[in-house]
Amino acid sequence: MTDKLYFYGRAVDYKYEIERLTRCFLPPGPLGLHYDEPVSGNNYIAFSADEKYITVTVSDGEKLQLTEETADRDDLTELRLWRMIYKLMSARTGITLPWGILTGVRPVKVIKSVYERYHNDSEAERFLTEEVLVSKEKLATAKKIISVQQPFADMLHRRSVSLYVSIPFCPTRCSYCSFISSSGSALKLKGEYLALLLKELDVYKDIVRDCGLEITSVYVGGGTPTMLEADELSRLLDKLSEFDLSHMREFTVEAGRPDTVTADKLKALKSGGVSRISINPQTMNDEVLKEIGRSHTAKQVYEAFELARQAGFDNINADIIAGLPKDTPDSFHDTLTQVCGLSPENVTVHTLSLKRSSTLYQTHGEPSGAGDMVADATKFLTDAGYQPYYMYRQKNITDNLENIGWCKPGYECLYNIFIMEELQSILAAGCAASSKLVGNGKIERIVNFKYPYEYISRFDEVTKRKREIEEFFIDNRQTL
Repeated sequence: MTDKLYFYGRAVDYKYEIERLTRCFLPPGPLGLHYDEPVSGNNYIAFSADEKYITVTVSDGEKLQLTEETADRDDLTELRLWRMIYKLMSARTGITLPWGILTGVRPVKVIKSVYERYHNDSEAERFLTEEVLVSKEKLATAKKIISVQQPFADMLHRRSVSLYVSIPFCPTRCSYCSFISSSGSALKLKGEYLALLLKELDVYKDIVRDCGLEITSVYVGGGTPTMLEADELSRLLDKLSEFDLSHMREFTVEAGRPDTVTADKLKALKSGGVSRISINPQTMNDEVLKEIGRSHTAKQVYEAFELARQAGFDNINADIIAGLPKDTPDSFHDTLTQVCGLSPENVTVHTLSLKRSSTLYQTHGEPSGAGDMVADATKFLTDAGYQPYYMYRQKNITDNLENIGWCKPGYECLYNIFIMEELQSILAAGCAASSKLVGNGKIERIVNFKYPYEYISRFDEVTKRKREIEEFFIDNRQTL
């Protein structure tokens, strides 16, 4: 439809948000961004705003244009510009977006802020549906999530934190994957990586003690943490046990790939105090698993669940993905049926999100059918007694949908709620781990090096940056 976006006048101030919203109506692909007025030609979209008018123009063989008078307040001008983009692009493409003009990662956080601003549910909902253009179905889901999350937000101590530990290794790389994970020859770095990770945790242990912090939850993610052997897992868990965990309410380790789950690893996890694990099929269709590069079968999912239950785990999450290649609404429904037959305490329904450079996008292009699958999952899981408890969205997510965590009541994953709604500081250790420091109305991020070889070769810099984290808590001692 277009490969050029033009911004001029005050529209330049909103270029990031304009691009994000416009991309929701376009197939993934490169866009040329220009900061002047188009002179002539086709195949562009232009945005302008000044003291008098806002204008959106689509020129792709047939020129369409909307112009409105500028509102007095900047925030109203911004909202009107988003709605004009939505109206014009929807008319041009036939696409409607279930989240309206919301494009961010955290729609629940935004919607909650609107409810708090209005102090009147009906007025807030009118604004969200008529001005922000959120569908009633998505609004109802967000409102349910807000109500489920509120008691956990209320319980947080002002100096409570969570601890995240990254294990960036996988048996193979899934074709849709955009996370930093290493497989193949990179696995030779595993031993050296673990040794340095334990040293980084020593630094955090001192910060937690010296700054009087209270750890609410621990989350070991990846990658696939169960790529570590049982004795390596025990070493990691022994190190974590050196922290003051007297306030901890949840300890999660992702055992995401069923082909990495063994009885001895589960025993190590259980002995190390882990209370929650993930076993993630993504799909129960073996043909789809092969297509996306997963090196396990649906049968191995059953076997991993059985081993986990035998090891005493009574809080298990299972991830599934809507929109995978070769999957259909019928086979996705079969995945729902099989996964719920295993009775996991959590089911996380992801919508496929593709990077343009991913193997999957280059071989299959834009996925389709995810909307029907997500709608099916919502009804199926609700009928099965699960409730939605957290949500997030990603760039290039299929059909502008979302990822939702569902749980049996009482099995909400606290870490998922805290990090996604930015309710507390997260201390993050390991490769590509992002510490998030929340306080005084601001959020600061400190990110470790992206790849294992960088983390290892530049480890001195990793530990030096922890000083910034310590200074944050020292500087904010009186208000946190």
